[in-house]
Amino acid sequence: MREDMIVAAINEDVVADVNKQAPIFLQRTKNFEGWLEDRGADLNRSFVRTILKHLRLPVLNIIAAVKSVHAVCITDFFWIKGEGENLQYADVVFSNDIYFKAAIQGDPDIFELKRVITPEITNIGSFDKGWQRHGNKWVLYKSGRPLEIFSELFTANLAIALGLDAVKYYADSGFIACDNFVEDGWCFEPAKSLVGADTGYERCVKAMSKLNILNEYMDLIFMDAIVRNGDRHEFNFGILVSRDGAVKMAPNFDNNMAFFWSGIPTALSRNDSMVDDFIDIYNEIDYALPVVTEALLRSVFRETQREYPVDVKEDVAVEFCINAYNRILNRS
Repeated sequence: MREDMIVAAINEDVVADVNKQAPIFLQRTKNFEGWLEDRGADLNRSFVRTILKHLRLPVLNIIAAVKSVHAVCITDFFWIKGEGENLQYADVVFSNDIYFKAAIQGDPDIFELKRVITPEITNIGSFDKGWQRHGNKWVLYKSGRPLEIFSELFTANLAIALGLDAVKYYADSGFIACDNFVEDGWCFEPAKSLVGADTGYERCVKAMSKLNILNEYMDLIFMDAIVRNGDRHEFNFGILVSRDGAVKMAPNFDNNMAFFWSGIPTALSRNDSMVDDFIDIYNEIDYALPVVTEALLRSVFRETQREYPVDVKEDVAVEFCINAYNRILNRS
């Protein structure tokens, strides 16, 4: 289902029929169980396993857990309805955040909570995180060490300062947070839906070119090269698809494993493979580089330090980024 429209027919977990409104992954692979599994939370997160235990769900069977919430996910409008079930989308959509604390940091009182459906079962990713309801919107909170939180903030602030499409992050209560970036009527489709697990630049360039969003994809990997984000896997970028089939690139998100997330590098020259690989693809594509200046980097760094102070020297951060930019600019 997409909201209240039938988009695929499943018979004993086998895709029998699928239309162009269905999830792209199902259209491309017809792999229903694979689609369900990809929607499930990472069972390596102990807090997730505790929630499943409380809900009397199999702790090591994420597909069963996803089915228990009708495969509903906050970042799209797809779900599954069993034969004979008299349900509408409004009946299954998430409406409470009762397990937020349990999901992000653990809750000693979890086994006293009411058993209800929760968005945490389809909250994917390896970091502890949780969805919290703020009025009529959902906000995603994610745990992290100070340098990981700072890296997420700095990268988002820099992308936005450059005029690129990026999710705005903010620090809150020791976590990193952002509003759900999926607008009403649109569905997020991760890159895996388009290209599978192979997110190499050449394969993605071909896919994004067909969708006429190559420039936006180049913006994304340009930022990855500048801040050295080596974690751009198949679930932390993708596209947005509207009800009428319009497509646009999803905004840049998930950069907590970029910049100085694991410590301050000893080499700042940026003679690294992230820059090399971007230059290789940049040499083949007509792409107008955003203009990065030392003044802009200093401004963004200071803004981020005001939001979330960490022990990182401004000159070191600026040199790290500007050296990458100059290498790309000079194609050297």
